[in-house]
Amino acid sequence: MLKVCWDCIAGSRVENEDVYITQLNGNTQRAPPWPISQLSNEKMFILPKRLNAGDQINVAGNMMNDPKTLTVSLMTGSMTPDYQNIACQLEATFPSNPYNPNQLSLKIIENGYNEEVTGDYQSFLATELFTDLSFNFGFSIRVNGNYQSGHILDIFVGESFLEQVTLKHNIDDIRFLTLSGDIAKVHKLDFQFA
Repeated sequence: MLKVCWDCIAGSRVENEDVYITQLNGNTQRAPPWPISQLSNEKMFILPKRLNAGDQINVAGNMMNDPKTLTVSLMTGSMTPDYQNIACQLEATFPSNPYNPNQLSLKIIENGYNEEVTGDYQSFLATELFTDLSFNFGFSIRVNGNYQSGHILDIFVGESFLEQVTLKHNIDDIRFLTLSGDIAKVHKLDFQFA
């Protein structure tokens, strides 16, 4: 036991092939396997706990030179992301994208059906919000009226409010944060729980 603790703290030259296991109150619980990405250059993060009203998620990083697309999604799923049920997906396409140059798109995918969210964000060009190769997204969850009415997701780009989305999925099912497209590096990911 002490050797395992020391190897964890100091590092070990031996590759550990054992499955990570935690033991709480005599019950053994396995950590979920790391999901495999379905998209090219997708960065995937498992949320550390179930979301509640008042929770905030912030993610920041840098894009590659001459980006075409940047997509950030809050996804449902249990052991793996469910690409047919995405609670919220924000996509920015840039001038070098031949299909939808310099646009923002916000959608919800429920049971494979894409629903475009309309709003004031559509008046912005992607290059107005992303003036350099950096990105910074924020998500904040709040209650819509009373707790039984559902939840609203406020979306921020940098410090600016972009749009709000009424969640159609149960917030208990949202388990993954993914970023895809022309991402060079994610350098910040933080959670503030209510």
